[in-house]
Parts: sequence; structure tokens; C-alpha cells
Amino acid sequence: MAPHKFSFEGIFDLERKHHEDIIERKPLKHILEGRRIRFVNPKGRFDFCYFGDFYFDTGNVMMLITNDLNYTWYHRSDQMSNTLWSTVPVIFAGVETGVKDDAGNEIFTYDFCDLGRNRLMVQYLSSDEPCLMGDNHSVPLSWAKEHGGFKKSGTALYDLRKEMFEIFNPWEIWRVNQFNDAEEREKAHNALKAPVFVDGLPAPNKRWHRTYLNIDDVMDDDVVLVYFRSSDKETIPDEDGELLEHYVCYIDNYPHCEVKQEYEMVVDHENYQQLLYELMLKAHRTPEKCFVLCDFFENIVIFDKCRKIFAHYFKPMIEYYIQNIVLPKWIMEELIKEVV
Repeated sequence: MAPHKFSFEGIFDLERKHHEDIIERKPLKHILEGRRIRFVNPKGRFDFCYFGDFYFDTGNVMMLITNDLNYTWYHRSDQMSNTLWSTVPVIFAGVETGVKDDAGNEIFTYDFCDLGRNRLMVQYLSSDEPCLMGDNHSVPLSWAKEHGGFKKSGTALYDLRKEMFEIFNPWEIWRVNQFNDAEEREKAHNALKAPVFVDGLPAPNKRWHRTYLNIDDVMDDDVVLVYFRSSDKETIPDEDGELLEHYVCYIDNYPHCEVKQEYEMVVDHENYQQLLYELMLKAHRTPEKCFVLCDFFENIVIFDKCRKIFAHYFKPMIEYYIQNIVLPKWIMEELIKEVV
């Protein structure tokens, strides 16, 4: 029997069926009838999204597709590394049922509800109606509402481990259907408003400076120095008059410290916009590294009107909150003017 579409297995199958459309960011909210998907974010809180806003990676982990500043610090380069969207590992935590309990609380799968003296988990079986699952029976929510009512009293999102952001097994959440043990009932109740982790949470990517006035202030061993250079070699005499061939680097402010890593952007027919977009992709694919752009204002001779054009090339970095590129301060100032 095929899994119900509102179960984890059903949603997993639907994601595989629509995977290419999800990667292409097509609107797919209707696939699950506009139901919200609940997840646990890397900060250990509940949040919500819709079908089409996530996919499952090779470890069955739900990967949120986002450009939300609250999440881009947790970006892990994955299947959308050819875009500037952030892909963030989160923990699947149920789907909206469209039913409320007697107190008006919205019910999701993986919630526990009290029905009489029993505390039962909400899940979907074969019918389109969510049920309260007992050890050897199930009760449709409509029947429960008509026969004394029920109240949301907890969630199964307790005793979570941070490795669930790396490898996900839904059976680690769906441990039991019916809680009779007092200690287990208390654990489920404690996870009513927020999930409970037993071993901490994943650390966000390192935070870097966004801009600089003095490039030496933002240099360290982990930094990749970025600069423009010419595509063809030029012949320039040295101190002794001997002619030497070398590429021209358009750098106003090469740092005084030792530079261990460099990234060159080769200028060919003023292809600055393409070069800078490739830089943003490179940085986004390697969120553990910091890329510091050397200033080029004097060397490329940018007139005032061109400052705005160059700054505009960095607009995707702001729209998608690319966090690990450090810019000369004037570029950010021009971007702020554009936004205002």
C-alpha cells in the first residue's frame, strides 16, 4: 500500500517526484493542498514552510531552500550550489492537519493529544483523515471531537540529537503511539512549545566582517584574497631597464601581511558583472572560507556614475545574504543608497 501523502514517507515520495521542479523554484504549494510543513530549525525552534521550499538530501535530511537572513548563517552547500539560494539542514516535524483541538490549537502530525485518560500521537493512515494512534487501535480526529473532545498535550520532538541535521530517520521521532509512562508523558509535554535536544545544536558558519576601510584589519589565515587582473601580459621595464612581461593586477590596497590564498578575476572585455557573480557562487559554495575583495577604484578608474554600476553588480549578494565576502566600504555605501 502506498504511503499517505501527508505522512513523512508520502511527502518524501512527492519530493522525489517533483525534485527538478523544486530545484528550479517552481510554485508547488498546491501539491500538499497548501498545508504547512513544520520543521525544527538549527536554532532549535519550530518554524514552517510549504511544499516546494525544501528537498531531501542523500541522508534523508530536509533541506530548507531560503534567502532568509536568520538561516543563511547555517547554509550547507548541497544540490543547489549553482545558485545563490541557501540550503539549510532542518528536521522534519510534521504536517498541518487542518484540525484544531478543543482549545483552538492547530494540530500537526507528531503532536500528542489527550483523549480521556490516553495520550495519543497524531498520524495519517490510509484515509484522508488524521487519526490518534493507540498501541493497537486508531481514532479519527472527527470521532474524537464528537465523543468528548481532545486537547493537544505535547509533541514527539523530544530527546532530539544534533546529528539528526546530518542523517534523519523518522522512526527516531515516531518511537511510540500511546504514552502511558509518566516520565514519557512529561517529556512529550515539555516539547509542546519547542523541541528538546539532548546534545546541543549545530554551530552556524563563522561570522565575518562585511566591509573594511583598511584591508589589513580583515586579514587572517583563513582569508582568500580576491582581485581583478588583466587577461594579457604587459611589458614593463624593471629598475635595471630590462623588459619583463607580467599580468597587471588592479589592486589599490594589497595587504601588508602574508597572503596564503588568492582568487584572481581575469578581466576580458569588461566582463566585471560575470566575474563578480562567479565570485559570489564560489563564496556561497564554500561558506567555511572568507573572501576579501581588494579595492580597485583607482586602478580601473571608476568615475562617479560607474561607482553605482559596480555596486549594483553586488546586489545579489545582498538579496541572498551571502555572508562571507568582505567588500571595500564604498561598495556597501553605494548599495545602501540604492536600497534607500
